[in-house]
Amino acid sequence: MKDAQVTNHNLEDFFEDFVKELDEHKLLIVSYQKAGTGKWGMAKLWRGWMASTAKFMASNGVTMPLMVNSEGVVYGTRPFSGDDAHELFTRQHLGEDENGKRLSWAKSIKKEDEDKDRVATKGERFNALRRHEEWASERGIRLFKPRDSEYKQLLDKQDK
Repeated sequence: MKDAQVTNHNLEDFFEDFVKELDEHKLLIVSYQKAGTGKWGMAKLWRGWMASTAKFMASNGVTMPLMVNSEGVVYGTRPFSGDDAHELFTRQHLGEDENGKRLSWAKSIKKEDEDKDRVATKGERFNALRRHEEWASERGIRLFKPRDSEYKQLLDKQDK
């Protein structure tokens, strides 16, 4: 089974893939739903987890420098935030593709950033969430997993 997010922007590409599948298999079962069903997508879940992680880290004394001079001397600090956690753990758990492009949680990449960023696939996002869940578990950080999340559904599918 293949899931696809279809917009006016990618409708032609979707139909090309759909026709190829239909030519190959002759019969397909198709269903669709509105994207805004209130489910927790993996990117939304990631941001929630980053807020929880940042709160834990900040309460344990983790801070960010306000400024670092050319010799590496730090001037001032601020609390560790969810955005800091997002940047840190995106780099750590999502990483880069084989061409050195930074993988992104975004739905699309701006034209000017296409040479340095790439949208992460569903599998890459799933693996990043699994890695972070393991990392957090080792440190006693509680992360919520809504029952209707895409991540939970993929975990359940994998366990079958």
